Amino acid sequence: MVVLGFPVVDIMKVIGKMHRVHMENLELTQLRLVEAIAETGNLSSAAEVVGLSQSAASHSLARLRKETGDPLFVLTSQRMRPRRRTANSYVQLCNALLLLREGLRGGRSFVPADASRIFSLYMSEAGQLTMLPQLLAYLREQAPGVRIHVSRLPEKNQGSALEVGQVDMAVGHITTMTTGFHQRLLFHERYVCVASLDNELFAQGMSFEAYKQSPHAIADSSGMAHWMVDQQLARHNVVRQIGLVVPEFLALPFVVPGSDLVVTMPSRVADRFAKMIPLRVMPLPVELDPYEILLFWHARVHMDPANQWLRQTLVALFKSFEADLPAP
Repeated sequence: MVVLGFPVVDIMKVIGKMHRVHMENLELTQLRLVEAIAETGNLSSAAEVVGLSQSAASHSLARLRKETGDPLFVLTSQRMRPRRRTANSYVQLCNALLLLREGLRGGRSFVPADASRIFSLYMSEAGQLTMLPQLLAYLREQAPGVRIHVSRLPEKNQGSALEVGQVDMAVGHITTMTTGFHQRLLFHERYVCVASLDNELFAQGMSFEAYKQSPHAIADSSGMAHWMVDQQLARHNVVRQIGLVVPEFLALPFVVPGSDLVVTMPSRVADRFAKMIPLRVMPLPVELDPYEILLFWHARVHMDPANQWLRQTLVALFKSFEADLPAP
């Protein structure tokens, strides 16, 4: 049997790998029960959703716990909550079960207004700041049952999660997803510089010397292409003096006000923060090439109606970004 281009045996293998369970030992009822417990937080409610008695549900969960060697859930004062390992697998489980359900229904087309689906995306912090508000607003109106799970792009094996269906698509300036992947341009982005409003070096605006002399703040793991910035600056004999390195990009705009630090960041992110924090947003002293923000998905989901719908939605939502790219 094939479900939307996925052999069912492959889907079950993916599910089995979540906890290193042998595929022949898995029962579909157990997987549905895990999904329902994660949703309801209560074994009795989950049993009702799946269509089991509470006793049968309890025994089914006990067998799965024994097979996996993992408690799967912990009981808190309010509800049953997935352990971290279970939570990390939850999106994969839901999407795999969804593929099975859609296949059993005849693979009918995806209807956003009626859909109940979790989409898992790779997206940088900059992408989350600029794209998620608009995407979530659209989903509230057009697809209220659709949910989004965002993760940061890993440093290694960036395409492997998309290959096995753990992640639906990736958004960003990514250069590693080639063989087996499709891509589409969403928009171009450009880097700008932000400084404190009271930084006297920039009282008259940006200057080449002020940029070179200032201490720069960068994020060590922001998911943005800092190597590209330094590479292009080097062509103009500019080497940034690093005055601060933080682990998360979101901290940077908040440490700039009142300091002598400057940050080179995407223009749309800078504009968003400048509306909340006293920042001076300026073009760079040398012109850097704009860079592409691309959408990636694996060939195995190319014909999946749900995946197609989200891809088309993202392209439609952010086509206006291309028109408002700031001048250098």
